[in-house]
Amino acid sequence: MQIVLPSVVSGIGVVLLLIGIFVDQSIVRFACISLGALLLWLDFFITMAIFRYHVRAINGRLRRLEEHLDR
Repeated sequence: MQIVLPSVVSGIGVVLLLIGIFVDQSIVRFACISLGALLLWLDFFITMAIFRYHVRAINGRLRRLEEHLDR
């Protein structure tokens, strides 16, 4: 699930950007390009949050392992 969520968000963002580029109505173009760009930024932040979570989990495991080996 943690890998799929950023992929879905960026996929929807790219689709909205393409719709915004190819549709000839200014309101639809503005809305689609704005939402598409927002979703691509959101994808970046979701990916970084997932990465940070996993790095902290690895650090916690290493800390517990080091404490166990020091005894």
